[in-house]
Amino acid sequence: MGQITAIDCGASEISVAHRQRFARYFPGLFAYVRAMSNGYATGVDKVVTAFEIALSEPHADEDSFVLSLFTNARRLCGVDSTAHDTSEREVLSLTFDAHLTREQVSALLEMPVGAVVSTLLSGLRRLQTLRVATEAAGDAALHGFAA
Repeated sequence: MGQITAIDCGASEISVAHRQRFARYFPGLFAYVRAMSNGYATGVDKVVTAFEIALSEPHADEDSFVLSLFTNARRLCGVDSTAHDTSEREVLSLTFDAHLTREQVSALLEMPVGAVVSTLLSGLRRLQTLRVATEAAGDAALHGFAA
């Protein structure tokens, strides 16, 4: 049984610090893993495994723990992209789902902060375009139904 799994069974060998990290980072990490892979059950397994690996490693500070955690999750999701082929979806998910800073995303994806910002802006423009198109299609359908 893994360390994180033991939390659910009431095991006392997990430190308070580990429990706090798990509570703090699980929601964002799970949202990121779900965005980058398919399946709820496999997503949970990947998140738990990423935590088990990161918690077993020494870290100089909280930022290095977070980077290790998300690096492990990326590897488990099969995301081995370079800065040149990083998807907008991944940058958006790391920023808005996982609540990582631009600097953390930059370090994790090994791309300049300016490239992170540029990718965020292009992704947000694409989402805005999709929202407008969806609203227009909904309005057209509604008018067609009412006619």
